[in-house]
Amino acid sequence: PGRKRRRPLSTIQTVTETLIRLAKQAIHPDTVLVFPDDLFEVQRTPSVILQGPKLTEDRFRRSQSRLFEKNVAELSFEECRFPRLYHLDFDLVVTVDREAELLGFHESVSRFLQLYPEIAIADQGSLNLTELVPLGGLARVNLSNLRQSSGRIRIESCPVYDGDLRDGRLIRDRTFQFHGDVTEQRTIQP
Repeated sequence: PGRKRRRPLSTIQTVTETLIRLAKQAIHPDTVLVFPDDLFEVQRTPSVILQGPKLTEDRFRRSQSRLFEKNVAELSFEECRFPRLYHLDFDLVVTVDREAELLGFHESVSRFLQLYPEIAIADQGSLNLTELVPLGGLARVNLSNLRQSSGRIRIESCPVYDGDLRDGRLIRDRTFQFHGDVTEQRTIQP
């Protein structure tokens, strides 16, 4: 049997950091992450805030099966439980001085979501990025003379593994022996 070891995965952190880097590149270079219930004061404008993530489990895709990954070239395998999948919701809050600037950010955010319908995660594939509420669709309490708009985006089905990983060797050759009227031996190679 294979030996057990721990797989160090921090998928939620990796995905969140990837989203922030993309937002800094495509929306505004000073985009910051604020956790869901933290208070945040805008020091200078324009300001782009990603507030989150708020996690909800994708319960319809929960599975009791196990994942197997074969490496035929090295004749090895890795096995683990199927991960739990979580949606990561982020409120996107834009604060500016003038209405014209705000309209420009509406366009930038819309373009961002069109250019990045998926977020590529290094060595793990990609996850869907969707718009739940367009920028300007969420009501916000704004007690300043600044212009503010907010929306909500979601990274869908982010996997979270339990960390237990079993690995081992694949069978290289199989030998079958037949006995009875005809005695024969065959070796089948991969």
